[in-house]
Amino acid sequence: MKRLRQDLDHLTSAGLLVAALVTGVTGLIADLWDLNDFWYHTVAGYVMGGLAIVHVLLNWRTLVAYGRFRIRTIAAGPARPAPAARTTATARPPTRPASAAVAADPANPPLASAGRAILSRRGLLGAGIGGAVGLALGRGLRQPPQIAAGSDVGVVYHEWSKPGVIDTLGSVANWGQSVPLYKRYPGARTVPLGKPDLDGGLSTADAIVARRSTRTYSTEAVSLADLSRLLHLASGLSADRFGNARRTAPSSGALYPVEVYPVVHNVAGLERGVYHYAYEPHALELVKPGDYRQRVVEQGLMQEFLGQCGAVIFLSQILQRMRPKYQDRSYRYGLVEIGHIGQNVYLAATSMGLGACGIGAFMDDDINAMLGVDGVEEAAIYMLAVGKVPPAADA
Repeated sequence: MKRLRQDLDHLTSAGLLVAALVTGVTGLIADLWDLNDFWYHTVAGYVMGGLAIVHVLLNWRTLVAYGRFRIRTIAAGPARPAPAARTTATARPPTRPASAAVAADPANPPLASAGRAILSRRGLLGAGIGGAVGLALGRGLRQPPQIAAGSDVGVVYHEWSKPGVIDTLGSVANWGQSVPLYKRYPGARTVPLGKPDLDGGLSTADAIVARRSTRTYSTEAVSLADLSRLLHLASGLSADRFGNARRTAPSSGALYPVEVYPVVHNVAGLERGVYHYAYEPHALELVKPGDYRQRVVEQGLMQEFLGQCGAVIFLSQILQRMRPKYQDRSYRYGLVEIGHIGQNVYLAATSMGLGACGIGAFMDDDINAMLGVDGVEEAAIYMLAVGKVPPAADA
């Protein structure tokens, strides 16, 4: 019975170590990849807690005895050294090393010694660590993906950005420093947008059903209040959590790599030009004044409605806001976020009685130059026309 109890104790200790390793690895993966509900991490944590309870129960007597011993030691105070005993001249015969005695003992053959070493607590812990490391390496060090010759760049990127367990080691690589969460244009003329009026308009369900891409716009100007509401619903600040403001569109890790640039054509009381949406003050910063209608049309592959709408909302991406955390997958997550914001623009415009149309085909270099971004560290990804719709328009 005692031997069985010892074996159970050793197995529990080994299982506890493995569970702790799995909990740590899955916790690291959940943190690096922003997995809020990672099933493997949850189960590993419960298993580790259960094994910890079993380990305490199996060693309860030892723990109680140790506790009593420590209490008695503290109560008795520091021990006094015993007087040195007299030494005698009698020589004692040399003792054989323990290893030699074990090896020479016919009742203790080498195989039995090895078996006991493996079944010891230290042996089981070593086996558990080796097995866990081997499993992680075997699962994580996958072979490079097999990509067919002639595949487009999207396929190549998609395959290479797939996660693996060993990819967590990428966190030790230098992906550069994070950049500020908010981009500002110091010295630019600022147009306050005021508190957005969110009353009225279609319900969310009705806006989703009624949403269409509108390519016909009236000459009536969009009001500044409508533009204020549209920008707020697209990606404005909506809440403050522990000093990290949240926005109306979801973002991986709340890192918000997307910047918004309205190019104003026909907004009441607003000068034409390229503006940057400043999130914190809910205001517009004038980047470049001027009439950019024809330039937007030309670089939007000659789609005339891009110059007839009230404004064109450009969405750019600053990848360095995400790279230190998400590394190779940053571009994926940025595109997903731009999709969220684009749909918000569609639904907000529809709810307000405006038209909207998203465009992905444009001449990148010229558009980036117009916005004043380099196209590498920050690049335009998506553009959406918004404006007043003629009563008879049905797009």
